[in-house]
Amino acid sequence: MKNIAKHHKFSASALGSTMVMSLMLLTACASTAPLVTPHDFAGQSQVLPAANRSRLTGVLVDESFDLGPYRVTGVQGKGSSSANSTTINGVKTENKRSGFSYRLVGGPSGQTELIGRCESRSQERSSTPKFGMEQEQGRSLFSCVCNGGGSNSDGHESKLSIAGDQSVQGRSSSTSLSLAIHVDGQSYRVGRYGDRGQLIPADEPFHGYRVDGPQGAVAALGLNYPGTVWLHERLPAPQREVMTCAIAGLMLHRGPQ
Repeated sequence: MKNIAKHHKFSASALGSTMVMSLMLLTACASTAPLVTPHDFAGQSQVLPAANRSRLTGVLVDESFDLGPYRVTGVQGKGSSSANSTTINGVKTENKRSGFSYRLVGGPSGQTELIGRCESRSQERSSTPKFGMEQEQGRSLFSCVCNGGGSNSDGHESKLSIAGDQSVQGRSSSTSLSLAIHVDGQSYRVGRYGDRGQLIPADEPFHGYRVDGPQGAVAALGLNYPGTVWLHERLPAPQREVMTCAIAGLMLHRGPQ
Protein backbone atom coordinates (compact mmCIF):
# COMPACT_ATOMS: atom_id res chain seq x y z
CA MET A 1 0.00 0.00 0.00
CA LYS A 2 1.34 3.41 -0.87
CA ASN A 3 2.29 5.78 1.89
CA ILE A 4 -0.26 8.57 1.75
CA ALA A 5 0.58 10.01 5.15
CA LYS A 6 3.64 11.83 3.79
CA HIS A 7 3.89 14.28 0.88
CA HIS A 8 0.12 14.77 0.77
CA LYS A 9 -1.32 18.04 -0.52
CA PHE A 10 -4.39 19.32 1.27
CA SER A 11 -7.23 21.64 0.33
CA ALA A 12 -10.65 22.19 1.87
CA SER A 13 -12.16 19.58 -0.45
CA ALA A 14 -9.21 17.22 0.01
CA LEU A 15 -9.56 17.45 3.76
CA GLY A 16 -13.12 16.22 3.41
CA SER A 17 -11.99 13.16 1.49
CA THR A 18 -9.00 12.46 3.73
CA MET A 19 -10.76 13.09 7.04
CA VAL A 20 -11.63 9.92 7.54
CA MET A 21 -8.31 11.73 8.34
CA SER A 22 -6.70 10.02 11.27
CA LEU A 23 -8.61 6.90 10.34
CA MET A 24 -7.00 6.95 6.92
CA LEU A 25 -3.65 7.32 8.65
CA LEU A 26 -4.25 3.88 10.08
CA THR A 27 -3.74 2.48 6.60
CA ALA A 28 -1.30 5.12 5.39
CA CYS A 29 1.94 3.53 6.53
CA ALA A 30 0.95 -0.11 6.72
CA SER A 31 3.46 -2.39 5.08
CA THR A 32 2.52 -5.19 2.70
CA ALA A 33 5.67 -7.21 3.51
CA PRO A 34 5.47 -10.76 4.96
CA LEU A 35 4.04 -11.40 8.40
CA VAL A 36 6.31 -10.23 11.25
CA THR A 37 5.86 -11.58 14.77
CA PRO A 38 6.03 -8.71 17.28
CA HIS A 39 8.88 -8.74 19.78
CA ASP A 40 8.22 -10.62 23.04
CA PHE A 41 5.37 -12.74 21.63
CA ALA A 42 7.05 -15.80 20.11
CA GLY A 43 6.51 -18.81 22.39
CA GLN A 44 4.63 -16.68 24.93
CA SER A 45 1.26 -16.19 23.33
CA GLN A 46 -1.83 -17.77 21.82
CA VAL A 47 -1.91 -17.23 18.06
CA LEU A 48 -5.24 -16.56 16.31
CA PRO A 49 -4.73 -16.61 12.53
CA ALA A 50 -7.49 -15.12 10.37
CA ALA A 51 -8.95 -17.27 7.59
CA ASN A 52 -11.74 -17.24 5.02
CA ARG A 53 -11.51 -13.47 4.78
CA SER A 54 -12.49 -11.61 1.63
CA ARG A 55 -10.01 -9.09 0.26
CA LEU A 56 -12.96 -6.79 -0.45
CA THR A 57 -14.78 -4.47 1.92
CA GLY A 58 -18.00 -2.50 1.58
CA VAL A 59 -21.76 -2.56 1.71
CA LEU A 60 -22.31 -5.58 -0.56
CA VAL A 61 -19.42 -7.67 0.78
CA ASP A 62 -19.71 -10.39 3.41
CA GLU A 63 -16.89 -9.32 5.73
CA SER A 64 -17.20 -12.31 8.05
CA PHE A 65 -14.01 -14.27 8.74
CA ASP A 66 -12.54 -16.84 11.09
CA LEU A 67 -10.11 -15.77 13.80
CA GLY A 68 -8.55 -18.85 15.38
CA PRO A 69 -11.44 -20.72 17.05
CA TYR A 70 -13.69 -17.66 16.75
CA ARG A 71 -15.89 -16.37 13.96
CA VAL A 72 -16.31 -12.65 13.29
CA THR A 73 -19.72 -12.39 11.69
CA GLY A 74 -23.01 -10.48 11.46
CA VAL A 75 -21.36 -7.29 10.20
CA GLN A 76 -24.14 -4.74 9.74
CA GLY A 77 -24.55 -1.02 9.14
CA LYS A 78 -21.43 -0.30 7.11
CA GLY A 79 -23.47 1.46 4.45
CA SER A 80 -25.20 3.85 6.85
CA SER A 81 -23.86 7.36 7.44
CA SER A 82 -25.04 10.89 8.05
CA ALA A 83 -23.53 14.31 7.39
CA ASN A 84 -24.40 17.96 7.86
CA SER A 85 -22.60 21.23 7.28
CA THR A 86 -22.98 24.88 8.30
CA THR A 87 -21.20 28.08 7.31
CA ILE A 88 -20.99 30.96 9.78
CA ASN A 89 -18.87 34.08 9.27
CA GLY A 90 -16.92 32.39 6.50
CA VAL A 91 -16.12 29.27 8.53
CA LYS A 92 -17.52 26.04 7.11
CA THR A 93 -18.07 23.18 9.55
CA GLU A 94 -18.93 19.69 8.34
CA ASN A 95 -19.86 16.82 10.65
CA LYS A 96 -19.96 13.17 9.61
CA ARG A 97 -21.08 10.08 11.46
CA SER A 98 -21.23 6.38 10.65
CA GLY A 99 -21.08 3.03 12.39
CA PHE A 100 -21.41 -0.71 12.21
CA SER A 101 -21.92 -3.74 14.44
CA TYR A 102 -20.61 -7.30 14.46
CA ARG A 103 -20.42 -10.43 16.60
CA LEU A 104 -17.55 -12.58 17.87
CA VAL A 105 -18.83 -16.13 18.29
CA GLY A 106 -17.53 -19.65 18.87
CA GLY A 107 -14.27 -19.81 20.78
CA PRO A 108 -12.76 -22.88 22.50
CA SER A 109 -16.08 -23.59 24.23
CA GLY A 110 -18.15 -22.92 21.12
CA GLN A 111 -20.45 -20.77 23.26
CA THR A 112 -18.83 -17.35 23.06
CA GLU A 113 -21.10 -14.59 21.79
CA LEU A 114 -19.86 -11.03 22.12
CA ILE A 115 -21.40 -8.03 20.39
CA GLY A 116 -19.26 -5.21 19.02
CA ARG A 117 -20.71 -1.78 18.22
CA CYS A 118 -18.52 0.75 16.46
CA GLU A 119 -19.01 4.42 15.70
CA SER A 120 -17.00 6.90 13.65
CA ARG A 121 -17.34 10.68 13.99
CA SER A 122 -15.44 13.45 12.29
CA GLN A 123 -15.60 17.24 12.17
CA GLU A 124 -13.89 19.42 9.57
CA ARG A 125 -13.55 23.20 9.61
CA SER A 126 -12.22 25.36 6.81
CA SER A 127 -11.90 29.09 6.31
CA THR A 128 -10.23 31.47 3.90
CA PRO A 129 -9.50 34.88 5.48
CA LYS A 130 -9.55 37.94 3.23
CA PHE A 131 -5.90 38.44 4.05
CA GLY A 132 -4.01 35.30 4.87
CA MET A 133 -3.71 31.60 4.05
CA GLU A 134 -6.49 29.05 3.93
CA GLN A 135 -6.90 27.26 7.25
CA GLU A 136 -8.31 23.78 7.82
CA GLN A 137 -8.83 21.73 10.95
CA GLY A 138 -10.15 18.25 11.41
CA ARG A 139 -10.94 15.98 14.32
CA SER A 140 -12.05 12.37 14.26
CA LEU A 141 -12.97 9.65 16.73
CA PHE A 142 -13.52 5.97 16.06
CA SER A 143 -14.62 3.72 18.90
CA CYS A 144 -15.83 0.15 19.39
CA VAL A 145 -17.43 -1.33 22.51
CA CYS A 146 -17.59 -5.10 22.99
CA ASN A 147 -19.58 -6.97 25.62
CA GLY A 148 -21.98 -9.87 26.06
CA GLY A 149 -24.85 -7.60 25.12
CA GLY A 150 -27.46 -9.35 27.25
CA SER A 151 -28.35 -11.25 30.41
CA ASN A 152 -25.75 -13.91 29.64
CA SER A 153 -22.91 -11.37 29.73
CA ASP A 154 -20.05 -12.28 32.09
CA GLY A 155 -19.56 -8.60 32.82
CA HIS A 156 -16.35 -8.12 30.85
CA GLU A 157 -16.17 -5.22 28.40
CA SER A 158 -13.61 -3.70 26.06
CA LYS A 159 -13.44 -0.38 24.27
CA LEU A 160 -11.21 0.53 21.36
CA SER A 161 -10.69 4.24 20.71
CA ILE A 162 -8.82 5.99 17.90
CA ALA A 163 -8.64 9.78 18.09
CA GLY A 164 -7.00 12.10 15.59
CA ASP A 165 -6.45 15.81 15.07
CA GLN A 166 -5.14 17.59 12.00
CA SER A 167 -4.39 21.22 11.23
CA VAL A 168 -3.46 22.65 7.83
CA GLN A 169 -2.40 26.21 7.05
CA GLY A 170 -1.05 26.90 3.59
CA ARG A 171 1.59 24.28 2.90
CA SER A 172 2.14 23.45 6.56
CA SER A 173 0.28 20.66 8.31
CA SER A 174 0.41 18.76 11.57
CA THR A 175 -1.27 15.53 12.60
CA SER A 176 -1.63 13.68 15.87
CA LEU A 177 -3.16 10.25 16.36
CA SER A 178 -3.74 8.18 19.50
CA LEU A 179 -4.99 4.62 19.90
CA ALA A 180 -6.00 2.82 23.09
CA ILE A 181 -7.91 -0.23 24.25
CA HIS A 182 -9.66 -0.32 27.61
CA VAL A 183 -10.58 -3.69 29.13
CA ASP A 184 -12.66 -3.84 32.29
CA GLY A 185 -11.68 -0.24 32.96
CA GLN A 186 -7.95 -0.81 32.55
CA SER A 187 -6.26 1.24 29.85
CA TYR A 188 -3.81 -0.36 27.40
CA ARG A 189 -1.76 1.76 25.02
CA VAL A 190 -1.59 0.75 21.37
CA GLY A 191 1.50 1.33 19.24
CA ARG A 192 2.92 0.19 15.90
CA TYR A 193 5.72 -2.30 15.30
CA GLY A 194 8.12 -2.51 12.39
CA ASP A 195 9.97 -5.16 10.40
CA ARG A 196 11.96 -6.30 13.45
CA GLY A 197 8.90 -6.56 15.66
CA GLN A 198 9.93 -3.53 17.71
CA LEU A 199 7.85 -0.46 18.52
CA ILE A 200 8.45 2.34 16.01
CA PRO A 201 7.41 6.00 15.58
CA ALA A 202 3.95 6.67 14.18
CA ASP A 203 5.19 8.10 10.88
CA GLU A 204 7.22 5.04 9.79
CA PRO A 205 5.98 2.08 7.69
CA PHE A 206 4.68 -0.58 10.04
CA HIS A 207 3.65 -4.24 10.03
CA GLY A 208 1.09 -4.26 12.82
CA TYR A 209 -0.11 -3.01 16.17
CA ARG A 210 0.87 -4.10 19.65
CA VAL A 211 -1.09 -3.54 22.85
CA ASP A 212 0.90 -2.91 26.03
CA GLY A 213 -0.07 -2.75 29.69
CA PRO A 214 1.90 -1.80 32.81
CA GLN A 215 3.83 -5.09 32.79
CA GLY A 216 4.48 -5.24 29.04
CA ALA A 217 2.85 -6.52 25.88
CA VAL A 218 -0.56 -8.20 26.14
CA ALA A 219 -1.84 -8.47 22.54
CA ALA A 220 -0.92 -7.70 18.96
CA LEU A 221 -2.35 -7.56 15.45
CA GLY A 222 -0.29 -8.47 12.38
CA LEU A 223 -1.63 -6.76 9.27
CA ASN A 224 -0.29 -9.10 6.60
CA TYR A 225 -3.38 -10.52 4.82
CA PRO A 226 -5.54 -12.12 6.08
CA GLY A 227 -4.33 -10.96 9.51
CA THR A 228 -3.07 -12.54 12.74
CA VAL A 229 -3.85 -11.82 16.38
CA TRP A 230 -1.57 -12.70 19.30
CA LEU A 231 -2.78 -12.88 22.91
CA HIS A 232 0.17 -12.77 25.32
CA GLU A 233 0.16 -15.12 28.28
CA ARG A 234 0.38 -12.14 30.66
CA LEU A 235 -3.07 -10.92 29.55
CA PRO A 236 -5.53 -12.13 32.22
CA ALA A 237 -7.61 -15.04 30.90
CA PRO A 238 -10.99 -13.35 31.65
CA GLN A 239 -9.97 -10.40 29.43
CA ARG A 240 -8.83 -12.36 26.38
CA GLU A 241 -12.13 -12.73 24.58
CA VAL A 242 -13.19 -9.10 24.90
CA MET A 243 -9.67 -8.04 23.87
CA THR A 244 -10.02 -10.25 20.79
CA CYS A 245 -13.39 -8.66 20.06
CA ALA A 246 -11.90 -5.15 20.22
CA ILE A 247 -9.07 -6.11 17.86
CA ALA A 248 -11.61 -7.66 15.48
CA GLY A 249 -13.32 -4.24 15.37
CA LEU A 250 -10.00 -2.68 14.34
CA MET A 251 -9.61 -5.32 11.63
CA LEU A 252 -13.06 -4.57 10.25
CA HIS A 253 -12.42 -0.84 10.41
CA ARG A 254 -9.14 -1.08 8.51
CA GLY A 255 -10.29 -3.69 6.05
CA PRO A 256 -7.96 -6.42 4.69
CA GLN A 257 -4.43 -5.28 3.83
